[in-house]
Amino acid sequence: MDAIEIIYQLRRIGKSQAQIARELGISGGVVNNVIHDRITAHAVATYIAALLGHEVGEVWPSRYVFKPRGVATNRGKANYSGSAKDGGKP
Repeated sequence: MDAIEIIYQLRRIGKSQAQIARELGISGGVVNNVIHDRITAHAVATYIAALLGHEVGEVWPSRYVFKPRGVATNRGKANYSGSAKDGGKP
């Protein structure tokens, strides 16, 4: 969903960015920047998505959709080469 669509949907349910800012106790600029995908404020984005009846990942898929990482190759291995006698320092 792009910023224009988000603003349109908010207006359809009778919410303005200023009202959202007052309800959350933040500045209107923060709300505007979240809507326009300029900053990451997960609590604000989640609140807006809930108002629209969507999950946050549906509204901002490029930001909040889970992207699996590759397999970790050194998980569980020691990250140093020292022994217990020298305090484990590299």
